[in-house]
Amino acid sequence: MIGFEQSESVGFLVIRRPEAANAFTSDMLRQTAEIVETIRESCDLLIISSEGADFSLGRDREEPKHPEGPRAAFSEIARVNAAFAAYPGIVLTAVKGRAFGFGLGIAMRSDIALAADDTLFRLDEVSLGFPPMFLMEVILDHLPPKRALDLILTSRSFDAAQALEMGLVSRIVPSKEMDRTVDDYVSTLRDRDPNVLRECKKYLASVRKQPLDARPAFALDEQTRFALENH
Repeated sequence: MIGFEQSESVGFLVIRRPEAANAFTSDMLRQTAEIVETIRESCDLLIISSEGADFSLGRDREEPKHPEGPRAAFSEIARVNAAFAAYPGIVLTAVKGRAFGFGLGIAMRSDIALAADDTLFRLDEVSLGFPPMFLMEVILDHLPPKRALDLILTSRSFDAAQALEMGLVSRIVPSKEMDRTVDDYVSTLRDRDPNVLRECKKYLASVRKQPLDARPAFALDEQTRFALENH
């Protein structure tokens, strides 16, 4: 249910469970984590997409409970999230249809998220009876607390235009042009120095942790280090 192909330094991960709106089972979580962990050194780009009308409805709520209890079940999600966090390359996700719960979480954890103009997003966990701790771990990287809590507590749906305005996606793409847009993006990034791509991602994550008055010196140090190491 998780397909993967690699072309040179680009990996293509496809969610393939359209009959269930690409809801993630435990096995799908395991496969996704294993793929992302395995390609850390061999893929500079990871492209995530899905088959069928929807990107993903999140976790499969019909799946039987994990025999080892809730911590084991939640550890499967934590492993996927950790794999994305540790991946040094660029993750680009193409989102369409419905992207709920964990599906929206994948988009948030991606470096670039392209949303089809017909995409519908929802953080539906509270309406299902539990707090979305894993999503709340990263949502404040995107949204102010009051705006984030509004989406979390109401479980309301919002469209691609609202997601773009909030900063949850990178750009909106007409649904019929998604494949071409992804191809163009991959072509553009393939022309870039992969070391520069990785350094940009790493630096953006690091500089946010620096106090404002320390950022100029940090930029000077990091720019100098990169020049000495690569030229």
